[in-house]
Amino acid sequence: MYSIAELETFLAIIKHQGVVNAAKQLRLSPATVSHRLNKLEQHLGMTLLFRDSRTLTLSPAGSTFRERVEHILEALYDAEHEIGARGSAVSGLLRVTMPPWVFSQFVMPNLSQFEQAHPQLALDFLINDQFVNIVEGAQDVAIRVGQLADSGLLARKLCDNHRILCAAPSYIDRYGMPDNISELQNHFFVCLPWQREFKLKEPNGRIVHFNAKTRFTISNSDNMTSAALAGHGIAVKSHIAIRDNLKRGELVPIIPGCLESDDAPIWFVRPQHSLKTRKAEAFYEFMRALFENKG
Repeated sequence: MYSIAELETFLAIIKHQGVVNAAKQLRLSPATVSHRLNKLEQHLGMTLLFRDSRTLTLSPAGSTFRERVEHILEALYDAEHEIGARGSAVSGLLRVTMPPWVFSQFVMPNLSQFEQAHPQLALDFLINDQFVNIVEGAQDVAIRVGQLADSGLLARKLCDNHRILCAAPSYIDRYGMPDNISELQNHFFVCLPWQREFKLKEPNGRIVHFNAKTRFTISNSDNMTSAALAGHGIAVKSHIAIRDNLKRGELVPIIPGCLESDDAPIWFVRPQHSLKTRKAEAFYEFMRALFENKG
């Protein structure tokens, strides 16, 4: 049976890109590190790392094995911590994906506080407005906005939120304020590429399938807000993302309540079968505090 030391050595070789570098970090001889890796591969009966004098590449089996080993060792370290057998510092690497506006408006301005609280924890952010499959994308946790369609996730709500149509006063001055859904057909929108079609609700309750007229689309929610602020068109935005712009009068609501499905809560999610780790819980508490009383 392989040992915990061999698993830790395997991860160290990957992290530090080679046997020699891993040996320095582990304060072992390169021969010992190499022996541990060879012993692990022999026990498993397969190659985990393709290596030569210059490069090191994970095999398909090695990639899968690394992902599982990382979670298993983290759970083991957490268990040791709970019984007082390990130090209290949260450490390791946490992979997080979230929309750009959540990162720029909430996380980035407060990130130094999290770093000071957890100096041994490294964060790998995947900032993307498009849907990221957190299992296939090897993400530990995700911040999602809107209704969750994936039942294979463990989700905790951070706060309530809703989407609205909005535009800059400069756009309204140029094109006029639409008073009803029919008039929206004559207006320009700034949209994410996958957001051009949505449903609107008329006062009588009738649902209308709407195709937004655009001069351009933008695949980044922060840049889309900038385009709306510059007067390029009407935008569909999360209220919490533009709350300050609304307060300052830089954006104004368009036909409030006209979106058929405007409920868009902010969620903290992780894969259903992932192990609960201290690093994920530390980041959850950080995010929970950021969104407290924001909904």
